[in-house]
Amino acid sequence: MGRAPRYQEKIACRFFKVGICYNPGMNTSWRFWVIICFVLLYHPVEGVAQEQEILHGVSKLPLAGASALRGGEEKRLFKPSQMISVELSKKELKKIYWDGGHNRTFHCGCFFDKIQQLAPQICAHGAKGGNRVRDRKFLGWVHVVPAAAFAKPLKCWNEALCRRGRKSGDNGARCCNVLSQRFKKREADMHNLFPAIGRSDAEQMGSSPMFGGLEEYRFCSVESKPVMSPRPGARGDIARAYFYMSRQYKFAIAQDLEDRLRTWHLEDPPDKWEEERNILIEMVQGNRNPFIDHPELVERVKDF
Repeated sequence: MGRAPRYQEKIACRFFKVGICYNPGMNTSWRFWVIICFVLLYHPVEGVAQEQEILHGVSKLPLAGASALRGGEEKRLFKPSQMISVELSKKELKKIYWDGGHNRTFHCGCFFDKIQQLAPQICAHGAKGGNRVRDRKFLGWVHVVPAAAFAKPLKCWNEALCRRGRKSGDNGARCCNVLSQRFKKREADMHNLFPAIGRSDAEQMGSSPMFGGLEEYRFCSVESKPVMSPRPGARGDIARAYFYMSRQYKFAIAQDLEDRLRTWHLEDPPDKWEEERNILIEMVQGNRNPFIDHPELVERVKDF
């Protein structure tokens, strides 16, 4: 048999102390092997440090059915986002989707090109062939967790000026964007931004109060009109975005909505693209959505 990798020698020393490192068949003093063991234990060679880091990380992974998330554990899993500009987030996401070969919208799967033009008549989901439209459409980005949910606890959202803005046709986001740095951070979080067909202000005002971008379904549904519930293949993604935003920014989810999201999370587990997107976002934003990495975490949160 070949010689065992160095990290295995190190692990053997850890469990059997220095005795396992002494080889009587070698013409070397036992003191030499004691020294070697200590070097391996406390000064890992290249590759061992990575192995140690991986094993350390795995040992800390939450297990299904374990107790509720503790403060230190939650802080380790939910790292802060480094993004503070929603426009920069959209620009980076466009690169992620295009370079990843996933240049289609979230709800209908309508394809877009490098200059962000959309083909609503070429959609992967919904009615065969889609619905042809006269006007040219462009790519937009929607918060699947609407601003009304993640901004409601903020002071700016309840300011009289912002309330008047929501009534006059502006959803209040622009107002909060000026008044609150905390809102800017939530608005720019890439884990909650998804590609969609660009919308007018009137369309935004008529959209679902719980899920962003549902008005896009009028381009790919048989009825050619918005729906109030997303397609099954998007529901798990929305649920995990909701859970992440709720835990990251400390806002509550209504119980009836939470029950529905938990069901969606179980019925539509993370797929390959959702996992890849999570990795690529971390490279730009500096944090991940833990509910994609560890779906079992949802069971450890008693109430979102």
